Amino acid sequence: MAQEKTKKDNTKIGAVIILIISAIVFIPFGGYEVMNAFFGKNKAPVFGKYDGKEIRYEAGTTFTRATQNLADRYKSMGYEVSSEAYYYIFNQAFEETVKDMAYLNAVEKSGYTVPEEAVNRRLITYYTDETGKYSKRIYNQTDKATRDSVAEGVELTLAYTRYTDDLLGSSLSVNGENLYGVKTSSKEIDFIADMGRKNHSFRVVTFDTEKFPAEEAAKWASSNMEKFVKYNLSVITVDTQSEAESLLKQLNANEITFDDAVTEKSQQYYSDAQGKISRPYHYQLEIAIEDKNEVSKVTSLAKDELSPVVKTVRGFSIYRADGSATPADFTDEETLNVVLTYIKTNEHGYIEDYYTNIANNFIAQTAKTSFDEACEKFDVTYSDTTPFPVNYGSSSMYSAAPSNMNVLNNLSTNAEVLQKIFALKENETSAPVLLGTNITVFKCIGIMDDSTEVDKEQLKNRIASANNSTVTNALMTSDKVENNVWQAYFDHFANLGD
Repeated sequence: MAQEKTKKDNTKIGAVIILIISAIVFIPFGGYEVMNAFFGKNKAPVFGKYDGKEIRYEAGTTFTRATQNLADRYKSMGYEVSSEAYYYIFNQAFEETVKDMAYLNAVEKSGYTVPEEAVNRRLITYYTDETGKYSKRIYNQTDKATRDSVAEGVELTLAYTRYTDDLLGSSLSVNGENLYGVKTSSKEIDFIADMGRKNHSFRVVTFDTEKFPAEEAAKWASSNMEKFVKYNLSVITVDTQSEAESLLKQLNANEITFDDAVTEKSQQYYSDAQGKISRPYHYQLEIAIEDKNEVSKVTSLAKDELSPVVKTVRGFSIYRADGSATPADFTDEETLNVVLTYIKTNEHGYIEDYYTNIANNFIAQTAKTSFDEACEKFDVTYSDTTPFPVNYGSSSMYSAAPSNMNVLNNLSTNAEVLQKIFALKENETSAPVLLGTNITVFKCIGIMDDSTEVDKEQLKNRIASANNSTVTNALMTSDKVENNVWQAYFDHFANLGD
């Protein structure tokens, strides 16, 4: 990342990128020449494509201007731009270039051309004196190549803004109405501001599924004993069936020993270097062997007996029984840990049901006594939230759920839970809900209207920013976009040094 010469917080660099307006692509600045290594040592790298057209870093391209202009902006704000910062600059420049190509293509298809008078009006601002008036002297002192470049940039900018004004609206207005763009209701701002006024606060109790007790795991496993039988096996695995069949013939003819075959032939996909299987439980064999009907060919082997060739998920395997299987023993700590891992991975619904029953009993207890007494009886601790509104997706338009409570991390994207808890009346307790991986109970402890005055101009800016972000995201996820920024940066720039 960039380091600011004045040693201000360098985390601001991300915000700087976001705040740079799209039109920077078309306004020619000085061109911060930090990429000479490309021109001197490499063919101009391709950072991606839009609609089949390559986006290269080479002289005169929109992408190059965008990159240099962004770098110059950093420099003018006191940042020392490092090679690491260029990755973020390249990303931003790539996005701006894609928008440039998409917007200008749309304008061209529409048949719109920028009026010469509009270009001239904008050009006046480039040739003004210290009083702010147009200076013919400054114009005449500017070389023709620069004047042509500036005029071209202005024309492109006006074409670009013609599209964005029509699509997203313009800051230009007449009698309070936007001059361009989709017209919106005069009540839009008030409507959005009011969406976040109804705030609820909650008392929250969580039953942590990670604390699922071992004794409960053993109860479940007692009905699934076969899964946790431990087998004493070794295995040879090769990549092709023909190789495995040939090797099995050699083993049966005593032309090669099993141990030598392990050392010389076997891929260690399912074993250690000595051939001992690394996942010896029955359910693990079921995962490794592709056809579950063939598991019995391995589990039924007598000591020293070889299995036929078995197709495994990766490769083809020959198993050897080294001794008898060990029945599941749920008093053994190692086996119990295996059971816990299995249930948490494959049977989380069983754990959820277990804690849902506890949570229901907890809720019943709160009705008999109180929330505090129920917490004490069930050995749980509650937390109270600050008031917050319904905000699916954590929109920047208004407040989101409190960020200081981990239990609420998944709330903003869980529409079902949001609907349930915001339907609660004051002092009403919810049924148990699954939030993230835990079972949670909410009690509504307050409903209030937020009377804070909304900064409507700031809200307008947020709406405009959200619109712009939506357009950018839509473009960048389009099938027309091929994004190779990271690969190009890594291949051509990351190792050049600062």
